[in-house]
This record gives sequence, C-alpha cells and structure tokens, in this order.
Amino acid sequence: MLIRITRKLAFGWVAGCLALGSALVAPLSCAQTYPGRPLTILVGFPAGGGFDTVMRALAEEMSKNLGQAVTVENRPGAGGAIATQALVAAPADGYTLLAAGLQLGTGPHLNKVSYNPQTDLVMVRQVSSVPVLLLTHANSPVKTAADIVALAKKNGNGVTIGTGGPGTTGHFGTFVIASGLNVQTVHVPFRGGAPALTALAGGEVDLVFDQPSGAMQGMLDAKKVRIVSVMQEAPSPALPGAKSAKQIGLPLEVELRGWQGIAVKGGTADAVIKRLDTAVAAAASSVLFRARLNLLGIDLVTNVGPAEFQKHYLDELNRWGLFVKKYDIKPN
Repeated sequence: MLIRITRKLAFGWVAGCLALGSALVAPLSCAQTYPGRPLTILVGFPAGGGFDTVMRALAEEMSKNLGQAVTVENRPGAGGAIATQALVAAPADGYTLLAAGLQLGTGPHLNKVSYNPQTDLVMVRQVSSVPVLLLTHANSPVKTAADIVALAKKNGNGVTIGTGGPGTTGHFGTFVIASGLNVQTVHVPFRGGAPALTALAGGEVDLVFDQPSGAMQGMLDAKKVRIVSVMQEAPSPALPGAKSAKQIGLPLEVELRGWQGIAVKGGTADAVIKRLDTAVAAAASSVLFRARLNLLGIDLVTNVGPAEFQKHYLDELNRWGLFVKKYDIKPN
C-alpha cells in the first residue's frame, strides 16, 4: 500500500510541474527540474547585427549556468515583430525566449499586433544599454550637421537614411534629423542593421542609423563606413573618438539609445523566470561577456532584474507611443 501511494504522489508531482503552476508545489518542483532540454533565443534581426552579436555571446554564457544548450534563432523582419509573434505563439514554458529591445516598445504603435504588449510579454533581465550611431560611407562629405543640410540641398530631395526596419531607433532617428535640421529625410528600411550597413558601404544610401555590432566593427576597421555621431548629448566613453550629436551641431529632441535583454511569454511560471533571471545575471557578469560588450562599445547593465526591467519596458512603450503620435509615424 505504501508503495502505491508513493507512486501516485510521484505521478502527481510530475504532472504539477508540467502544468507550470497548477498546484502549489509546482513552482518549487519546476525550479528544481527546469530546464530539462535546450532553450532557444529568438532574435528579430539578421545574423551579424548588434542584437545577434550580443545574444550569441549571452547564449553561450547562459548555457554554462543552465546546463543546457542555449541557441540563437534569427527571425528577421517587420522591425523585430516576426520574432515577437513567434514567442507569443509558443508555449509559456521558458524554453522559447526573446531578445528584448526597443522594438518591443515601438512596434505595437506602428503595426497591428495579435497580442497585448502590456501583459503577453514579461521581461526577465536587461543586459545592456546601447548607443545609437549615425554613420556614413567612407567617401561621404558628411562630418557635421551642416554637411547633412548641404547634402540634402545638393540631392534636391533630402537625404536617404537606412535603418534596421520600422519601429527601430534608426527609424525614429530619421524624424529627429528631419525635425532638428529642417531637412527632408527618406527612410529606407532593411531587414536588420547588417544589410543596411552593406547598402551604406555600397553608396546606396547617404546615412545609416545602427547600434554597435560585429558587422559594423568590421566595416569600420576596413574603412568602408565611418561614424558621424553618437545620438546623445555627451560622447560615449565606450566609443572613444566618436563625437556626440551636440558636438556636430545636431539638436536632439530625444536621445536615441537602445537596450537589450531577455523576455518570455506572459504566463510563464515565476519559478522559471527566477531561474532564467539567475542564469542571465550570471552570464552578463562573466568576464567573456563583459569583454565582448566592451569590444563592441556597448554599455553593460547587470542590476536590472525582472521588476525593474518590466517597468523600463512599459515606460518605453509609453514614451515612444507619444513620439509616434506626435509625428503621426506610419509603418513603411
């Protein structure tokens, strides 16, 4: 009799874990057994871009803490919305993760989404704060804000600005340029920062907004592109030699700065989120991850856990919603 009861209890214990919170003992059990298989981080932008570079470094370090493989799967397109929709369509079990960034705060204001951005996404932990750079191709005359104005007049129809897609910091940067310099800008969206940089190097666009990445560093080293400005008032210590918007004479209505972290689907068990938070925090604090971000010129963030990160995300959702409404920004 004792053996039968024990088996029944064991079966109930496992079932509770699979239900992810259907019983009071489930969170504790899941915390002890999760993860039991490999995890995937969905990245809404192509390989080689800033998000991809950071997330691959993070995934490598997370796998060491979790004892399971953590792989990156690129789902580029629609300014990151394709990856977000894929997360929302997946089970809320903590095995499908999302590379969270500013696109989560801007996208819902530009496109119809099939999820509630305030409840269907849960932030786990932020790992970086990312400067946004204005770049031009190697042979461009643009070095100052006055040069951008002169180029717009020379072109006759303004300046073309490539970005990683609608709803990105670069997309909004086109409005900052237009408003601050009173020039026409033509937004040219790509499926990520890397394709935009390739187009810039080839002279297909005049300027590009992007965040630091391995692809960008390679093009800078090869002198195919160069930095015009960091889109903030003060220079970035992580990018020595790069001038701030103020230094080149570019007025800023808002500073453009991205952020990166990990998110999960709403409804994921608290115990699983806590386990992921621990793994992300350990990964972000590792020597290798720190070195990687430093090499890219990205600022490390290690003290923004689930509650603070969720607040930051919701604040960004509100802030950029007001920006979209002010300029009546429409998706391309």
